[in-house]
Amino acid sequence: MNTNDIFERVAKQYGTTSVEVYSEIQKAIDAGFSNPDPKVQDEWKKMNFKREKPTPEEVIAYLVNRLQTKRGH
Repeated sequence: MNTNDIFERVAKQYGTTSVEVYSEIQKAIDAGFSNPDPKVQDEWKKMNFKREKPTPEEVIAYLVNRLQTKRGH
């Protein structure tokens, strides 16, 4: 499943569009990225991303990888 499929499924579940889902995820990333808490900032440093801030796709990929690692996959 790719991230576009994820955005579509979430959008359908909540009666909105995939563009809105993407936008809300980006807003959450922006808010979290601006959090001055050192523990929060340490979590961001664990991620690899290409720009100044991670994209929703990069965050989802990181979280999926992290969950799979925890489950032993």
